Amino acid sequence: MSRPVNIFMLSRITGEEEFNNVYHHAAEKPAGHQTREREIRSLRILTDRLIADGIPVAALDGIFFGYEIPVIGKEFDLLKFREGSCLSIELKSQMVPEEQIRQQLLKNRHYLGHLGIRLSLFTVVTEPMRCFRLSEDRLEEASLSEIEAELLKYQDGYLSEIDDLFQASEYLVSPVKTPDKFIRGEYFLTQAQDQVKKEILAAVSGRTGSAVFSLLGKPGTGKTLLLYDLGRTLAETGRTLIIHCGKLSDGHRMISEQLENLQIISPEGIGGDRSGLERAGFVLVDEAHRMDPAMFEMIVRTAKEKGRCCLFCLDPEKVLSRTEKNNDIAGRVAALPPDASFTLSERIRTNRQLRNFILQLQNLNYIPAEPMKYPDVSLNYAENPEEARIIIDYYRDRGYVFINYSGTAADPYAIPGKDPEPRQIIGHEFADAVMLMDESFNYDAEGRLHGRDDPEQEYISVNLFWQGITRVREKLALVVVGNAELFSKISGIVGQKSLVR
Repeated sequence: MSRPVNIFMLSRITGEEEFNNVYHHAAEKPAGHQTREREIRSLRILTDRLIADGIPVAALDGIFFGYEIPVIGKEFDLLKFREGSCLSIELKSQMVPEEQIRQQLLKNRHYLGHLGIRLSLFTVVTEPMRCFRLSEDRLEEASLSEIEAELLKYQDGYLSEIDDLFQASEYLVSPVKTPDKFIRGEYFLTQAQDQVKKEILAAVSGRTGSAVFSLLGKPGTGKTLLLYDLGRTLAETGRTLIIHCGKLSDGHRMISEQLENLQIISPEGIGGDRSGLERAGFVLVDEAHRMDPAMFEMIVRTAKEKGRCCLFCLDPEKVLSRTEKNNDIAGRVAALPPDASFTLSERIRTNRQLRNFILQLQNLNYIPAEPMKYPDVSLNYAENPEEARIIIDYYRDRGYVFINYSGTAADPYAIPGKDPEPRQIIGHEFADAVMLMDESFNYDAEGRLHGRDDPEQEYISVNLFWQGITRVREKLALVVVGNAELFSKISGIVGQKSLVR
């Protein structure tokens, strides 16, 4: 929850510690966020000038100061909303290059654009006082009186709650699911992704001869988007090959066809022919922990012989089959060892609500940093498989995808050709999904969730379950079948008996 403040009242506090104490209380801002002295000074200079020009104090109410989109990390200095409109003002204590100002306002427009409302985008440099506005894609000089006129329009009827407007999933482009947006470059990396990208590109540009790198990250940390973004960046300087260790989709093929110098193939597309590898200056392997050892050795050998650069993107904890576990590609990468290893740790794919639910599902003793409700989670109970199929069909009819993680085509709940199989889950995301939990799941004495696997099956169903649930972006429906004890414990997480809805 984030609340707006009156920036005149806030700007009267000059001490940094006192300012932050009052600000955190008034805006319900996490204590970790600190406003610095120069930012406080800029806010005071602006508000002093506004009041001197006759702007009433009431017009400076209802403003979100330092609002940050959860998970994404994108921050706005000043935001004010009313029905159908948004005013955004960026504050700078001193002049910077105008192109830098323009780029920042373009980013602001991107993040606010999905709201589908009128946007007024300004930057105010307080020392000396200069104002700029974004007009189409151009940066134009503006007057403070223009900003004052906008503020007066928002004096009454402003919005005081905006958290629901900004969901991380609105900004996280999946290259595979929305290839058109990826091709047009209509996405931004999070701060963590952008930092890792800079480190990888620095390592690549500084190499002499061959090099092997690894990129590690759990599901939902944004490895795939970062890898594909790296691919399109590297393709600007040379032929780049992405090897996707899963089933190729239309999205993969569309990106491969439309982006110059970037080709996406599956391991089967290489076979025993190294010519494609040899022609590529950069080789990026997505979901590398699912790769066959012979293919892994071929890629490493080609890189060394031809002086190529390759990056293995993997999650060692998410092998889905016993063969993958025995192949231990993560161990093989570590044994090389790689020239450098990079890690993404912050989950971004799921929204904050689903992320906290999954953490509580894994460990009943996990306590979120703030009280959470889970309106996007539906919990259902079925006495037997027949009832489970009825409930699953109910959600299918409402656009939910049933994620089959049993690893068998003969799954009694799956519809062949319609429900994704384990290999089709790899590298993909789902807006709304329904998943099943049966008697193979249980909680131990310490409140941790475990699953029992069938040693006769190739796929590790527990790992497939976690692989699937962490790829849900919006709404999750759980169906617990014939396991009343498990259902009772999960119902304690959602805090009420679930009704099918």
